[in-house]
This record gives sequence, C-alpha cells and structure tokens, in this order.
Amino acid sequence: MTSPEPSDEEIRQVMASMQQLIGKSFGYGFAVFLLLLAVVLMAVYLVHEHVTQPGLLGEPVEFSVPEGASGKEVARLLAEADLVEHAILFRLAIRLDDSTEAIKHGTHLLPKGASPLQLLELLRENPVPQVDPDAVKFTVPEGLTIDQMAELFDSPEDFLAAIAAFDPAGLLHFDVPGLEGFLMPNTYYFAEKPAAEEVISSMLEQFQAEYAKLLEEFPALADQDPVRVTTIASLVEEEARVDEERPIIAAVIYNRLARDRPLEMDSTLQYALGKYGQRLLNSDKEVDSPYNTYKRRGLPPGPISNPGAASLRSAMAPAEVDYLYFVSNADGKTHTFSSTIREHEQAVLRFRREIREQRRELEKEQGNRR
Repeated sequence: MTSPEPSDEEIRQVMASMQQLIGKSFGYGFAVFLLLLAVVLMAVYLVHEHVTQPGLLGEPVEFSVPEGASGKEVARLLAEADLVEHAILFRLAIRLDDSTEAIKHGTHLLPKGASPLQLLELLRENPVPQVDPDAVKFTVPEGLTIDQMAELFDSPEDFLAAIAAFDPAGLLHFDVPGLEGFLMPNTYYFAEKPAAEEVISSMLEQFQAEYAKLLEEFPALADQDPVRVTTIASLVEEEARVDEERPIIAAVIYNRLARDRPLEMDSTLQYALGKYGQRLLNSDKEVDSPYNTYKRRGLPPGPISNPGAASLRSAMAPAEVDYLYFVSNADGKTHTFSSTIREHEQAVLRFRREIREQRRELEKEQGNRR
C-alpha cells in the first residue's frame, strides 16, 4: 500500500518549520559567536592594559642581562626572576613598543610590580655601575625621621649638626622648610667611610633624581608644590604596610582634604610627640601642635618622615576611590577602607573583636606553656 503524497499545504508547513529551525539555529550560533568575540576582545584589552599600564613600583632588585641576549631570552629570565608573570607578556611589550633602542646588557635595578613595558624602558637605560667590592655600603630604610636616621651614624650628634648647617640650594630645585622628607632612602656606596655631609648630599641628589623621574611619568604635576606632594608621601609611608595599599591611602588623604575634614592620623601625632610604636591616649589627641591632625585641618606643616619612591609615586598617582576612612586589620599589615562613617565604625568593631580573640588565644597558649 502506497503512502499518499503530501499536499502543497503540508509541504509549505514543513518548509516553514525548517526555515524557523534554521533561523533559530543561526540566531543562537550568531549570539554564541558574538559572546565569544566579546570574551576574546575583553581578554585582549586586559592583556594590553596589563602590559602597558604603569604598575605599582615596589622594592628594586638586581637583574642581569647577559651580553648578546635576545628579547626572548630576556623575557624568560624576567619570568624566572618573578618580575613578570609570564615571558610572553614581556615579548608582547617588545612588539607593542615602537622604539628601536636595544636592551642594554649588564646589571639593572628593576622595581618589583613594574609593568612589562616599564621594565622594557628601564632595560634600555644604562645599567647601574658595578660596585667596588671594597666600597663602604650605607643603607637608609624607608620611613625614618632625621632623628631616627641619626642613630645609623657612629656620632648621631655630628649628623644632626650637619643637618642643621646644611644648605640644600643647588641640590634641590625648590625651597624646603627643612631636610625632613627629602633624604631619599636607598643603599649608597662610598669609596671610604663618608662624612655626614657627603651622605646628606647623596640622599638629596637621589631624591631630586627620583622626583624628576616621576615628573617625566606624570608631567601634568610639574606645577604641584613638591613640599605638599612629599608631605602626603610621608603620611602614606607611615600608614602603609603593603605596597598595593599605598595609592589607596593617598586617595583617602586627598579625599579628606578635598572635603575639608581633619586627617585624624596617628602617625602625625606620633611625630609631634615622639611616641613611635606606642599606644596613643585620648589625652594625646588634645596636644596643641601643628602636627596634630585630630585638632587641625589640612596637612601638617611638612613631611613627618623620609618616604621612599613607592610612596612618592602614590602621592602623585592616588587610586580612584571614594574612601574616607581606613582602620588596621588584625594582621597588623593591611587595612579595611570605608566610604561612610557607618561602614568605618563596623570595621573598627570587627578589628577590636579580632584583636580580643587574638589576645585570648595568646593568653591560652602562655597558660598551657606554664
């Protein structure tokens, strides 16, 4: 028995159904294609930004480029030194950069956290001179005050006397209220044991060099008052414990200044009272001092320590956030940042609770040892 032939209407219905199915399949396929294309474009954008945008510069480390090394080999060495996440990122920086200047062989000082493009630019500069193994090494850590720095010398009194008599004119291209803040922390080498004046000159020259380098990166800030920028950098240096928070803390300072709010920072009060590493009392916050940012609005009259390059950079390039408050976390290193007083108060309560729990655990451990 033969099947009846389909009618014209049935054929039209089947064809219409097939067209709808094909249309839906094409539509779904096109949507998936657009989604994949968006993902790829976003990935390309993020990689481009990671390679080209300036990073948060940390402590410099020595990096050696062998003579005759290719860009591919340098990329591999950078990855092995943990200065880039992947060698391919540095190779992309070479492709994206239109300079024909070659990477210079030798030993370079490269800051951790620099972007691949920043590293490429630094590697095209002359390497650091080789240090005489018999040279006298003198290291100044970040964040010391002049009084604390004096303790690094055999005769603190001679250093302080040299500071008081030193004229920075000719070394700094702007007027300063004093040398506090402008003695750049670094490791310095001298042919023989240096006099205090020689160390001071070297630190001031290094500050000027670092500041000039930052202005090349941020030319729009050339008209900014260097004393103001350095004062903010010194606050960042004293408040920050991890590099990634430096720009955020700088932003909090700028945000509070813009709203004419007191900075209310313990670090300025510690500088005024000389109570470093000590718990501040409520009565301390009543002291009459231009450095008491609980009682006085605006910045203190000058830097409260000698900041490093990372803090100076953060003062020039604060994070784009609306935070107005921060409080230490119980780890003693990081902070919780807040935009409102309510959020801040909750963060303070959480910090106090975690500190109490830590103290109880410590007391329990000490009791068990007895």
